[in-house]
Amino acid sequence: MAFLALLLAPAAQAQPRQYIDVGSPDFRPLPVAIAPLQTDAEARAAATEIAEVLTSDLTLSGIFDVLDPRSFLADLAEGLVASQIRFARWADVGAEGLVKGKVRRGPGGLSAEMHLFEVRPGREALFRTVEDRSPRAIAHRFADDLVQYYTREPGVFRTRIAALRRVAAGREIALFDVDGHGAAVAYREPFLLALPAWRPDGAGMLVTSWRGGSPAIWALDLARGAVRTAVTLGDLTTGGTFSPDGRRIAFTASERGNSDVWVANADGSGARRLTTDPATDTSPTWSPDGRRIAFVSDRAGTPQIYVMDADGGRQKRLTFQGNYNQTPRWSPRGDLIAFTARDERRVFDVFTISPETGKIGRVTQDQGFTNEEPSWAPNGRLLVFASDRNRAPQLVVSTPDGSRQRVITADPAGLAQPAWGPLPR
Repeated sequence: MAFLALLLAPAAQAQPRQYIDVGSPDFRPLPVAIAPLQTDAEARAAATEIAEVLTSDLTLSGIFDVLDPRSFLADLAEGLVASQIRFARWADVGAEGLVKGKVRRGPGGLSAEMHLFEVRPGREALFRTVEDRSPRAIAHRFADDLVQYYTREPGVFRTRIAALRRVAAGREIALFDVDGHGAAVAYREPFLLALPAWRPDGAGMLVTSWRGGSPAIWALDLARGAVRTAVTLGDLTTGGTFSPDGRRIAFTASERGNSDVWVANADGSGARRLTTDPATDTSPTWSPDGRRIAFVSDRAGTPQIYVMDADGGRQKRLTFQGNYNQTPRWSPRGDLIAFTARDERRVFDVFTISPETGKIGRVTQDQGFTNEEPSWAPNGRLLVFASDRNRAPQLVVSTPDGSRQRVITADPAGLAQPAWGPLPR
């Protein structure tokens, strides 16, 4: 990226801004119009792609209702400054936000000038100038800007999602953009791999590997594609996950046939057992403040979700519905834990539960036989999980209530155990 500038327009700085409270009872998606981007013949295809990807991102976010361009009444040739825009014509089609822009192609790639206008007050809210070779990168960047502007929270469209793929040479970790594009192989080895978990800075992952003969937790350096032993303890060690500050690892270890939840320092030293029940305790996940850990235990007879303090104290059962609950993942917002549950038809679906009230929400239903292994976007506004609704398991991105879902991949080999990466730094 050669040049990047984001500015709040003077009018937006001087007047109260419009915000979207996504969690409020009266929340509704904000209607946004994306006008055709101004361009010339040389950059027309890129401009079209930017508009299409931006539309896709905003729709997927669950925060915006992108209006159909066929409904537009305004003169699409009007200018890019507020004085040249007939805002009443955009209000007539229900738009509250208006995106306009201009795209050119130069020697260094594409140059895009992107504007956001608030329709009712008739003012420019922000603009960004970006130079990049990728139309998709420009669109993802501005989609994040719009989310940030309206919600005061970071957008996630420049993050990456990791997933496991089975190949003839063994197993590999593949990386995808949030919309399923930009696939790349981060790591491959001829052994069984499982349970990838990102380092908070995005520079590496923990992964469970059988490369030593029995499952152990290995640390993957993404830049070098190299692994080293992170934690190995007892008969097997699996499912390592970093604390939010990156200083500790929670994991499952089995000694003499009994699996428990443990924690260790990030370098694997100082391992300490947190659960001591003779039942099977597995699948730890940290609360965003690092003070609590949710996990799975069958101490009550069936696998259920439990919560405890990060030092192992105050262990209590959280789920009481269903007889097979697993793979908990704590939202970065702290308000929900997503998990997989099997119903009486032996169908797996994704659910959420409030760690404070125990209220259950259902994300999937009658969408294939297996929806499992949820992982949260770093802003807690979206989930990704694996689903067989299109036969071979693929990645699905969904709002936490399940109201908007999109299958984002079509990988012939199928994909499993997605892990949503952190925000770019």
